[in-house]
Amino acid sequence: MLGLISDEESAELAMMCQKYPELQTEIDMVERRFERLAFDEIIHPPMELKDRVLENINRSREKEPEPLPNYTFINIQPKQASTISVHVAWRLIFILLVIIAQVAIFLAIFYYLKYSQLQKNTDGKIVHHIAQAY
Repeated sequence: MLGLISDEESAELAMMCQKYPELQTEIDMVERRFERLAFDEIIHPPMELKDRVLENINRSREKEPEPLPNYTFINIQPKQASTISVHVAWRLIFILLVIIAQVAIFLAIFYYLKYSQLQKNTDGKIVHHIAQAY
């Protein structure tokens, strides 16, 4: 049944076909229509395709198989569970984040020192102006 119905539906259809033989006849007619449609709509491959495929098969048979290596690899050190492999993109992102963080820390310290220097200069000027006023 084209694989379109479940097992339960298939069992029910089989039971219905036993009860009503004309249902089986109709199912057979539909299957024949599908088959006829498939063969009517068929597209044949080019004639030279068969020759090309057979030529490739013959060429592959003519080649000598490469001999198997005469050595065996043995993993002496088992993979340790304490290591984590990270994709290259995440490594680059992490490096960029570290560089950005370092630049941000440098700028924060630089502007903090400028601000404190400005505060000292401003406090001195204010005190100087207050002293002159009296």
